[in-house]
Amino acid sequence: MTGDETDGTATATRTDGGRDPSDDRDEGRDHDRPEDDSGFVFGEDDGAGDEPRDEPTQTTSDDDRRIRVDLQSSDAGDTPASDSSDTQPSDSSTVRSEPPNRNPDRDLLASGPDPGPNAVRNWTVLLVGLSLTSLATAAFTYATQADPLPVVGAAALGLGFVALASVAQNTDVALLELLSAAWIEHRRYTWFATGLFAGGIVLGALALLAGINVLELLIEVAGENPFAELEDEEFELTASFFIVNNTGPFLLSIVGGLSLGLLTAFVMVFNGLIVGNVSAMVADLVGLEYIIVGLAPHGIFELAALFLAAAVGFRLIYRLAERVLDVREAFVTKSYAYRTLALVGFAWLLLVLAAFVEAYITPELLEMLVADDLEATPETTEMP
Repeated sequence: MTGDETDGTATATRTDGGRDPSDDRDEGRDHDRPEDDSGFVFGEDDGAGDEPRDEPTQTTSDDDRRIRVDLQSSDAGDTPASDSSDTQPSDSSTVRSEPPNRNPDRDLLASGPDPGPNAVRNWTVLLVGLSLTSLATAAFTYATQADPLPVVGAAALGLGFVALASVAQNTDVALLELLSAAWIEHRRYTWFATGLFAGGIVLGALALLAGINVLELLIEVAGENPFAELEDEEFELTASFFIVNNTGPFLLSIVGGLSLGLLTAFVMVFNGLIVGNVSAMVADLVGLEYIIVGLAPHGIFELAALFLAAAVGFRLIYRLAERVLDVREAFVTKSYAYRTLALVGFAWLLLVLAAFVEAYITPELLEMLVADDLEATPETTEMP
């Protein structure tokens, strides 16, 4: 074969069927690029857009989770909205499974004061103590009264206190935690109301030293004796009488907060003025022991109820002021309403217990302990 033929054959081979091995290597690199997992490939690769398309789905899931938690939380008016975002769970599947099993009472504790670790124990002890006091009142009334109705009423009240403690202990109802949170929220206002009442007592005693009989002055201003029915020999003091008589100032102390707290403050000072003036007068005529026996047994419950009611009134106006000054997002929130209603209900039960003690125990104690002093006194002033 000649050299020309050899060259022609080689040229034809390269031109028609032969490929340069370097071309195969380059082509192999092009085919391998889409399958490269190193993450350093840039260009018109459709697979690179998979991650950006996943991000909106994750963002939507986060938004959905935030909305669900906000709807289940108590109120933004008691807790800043920024606080709720800090406590969001990172697992969206966990959040989806929580709402069906979530206790609404527990959600009410998400905002407002922390009840504290000993809330259930302390309030259980208090309710049991009140229950024992009510049952003892029923037993004492049974021994001294012929009418069985007050006995049944006092016993029912005692069983009611036990039921409250038992329900809170054996169920998931957060009643005791709500009461504890409400007490923490209204505690300083309770002490403020107590101070106003104590100030009224001092003013009443000073008024008597100045020769002013507040009851006589009240009769002159009113034009009639507000205690005339107590002087009727056929009139019988009952628990229902004291419940009705004391519920008026109780409710007035609460709604008085809407008068910028002035009416609530007046109720506290005025009641203290009456108690101080009458107590000083009776102590001068009969002795201090009459005041202790006549006021202490029921007064510890009645005054506590009135102070709690006044605290609710003062707290109400304080929250309104915060709302006006744009410090608080809402004047009344769901969690605040629930815990405040629980506190008001508890305070009213104290008022009912005080009525049973004042009607059926205090008179008997006065008869047993200071009867001789009362007989030796030519004339006494009837206490309201």
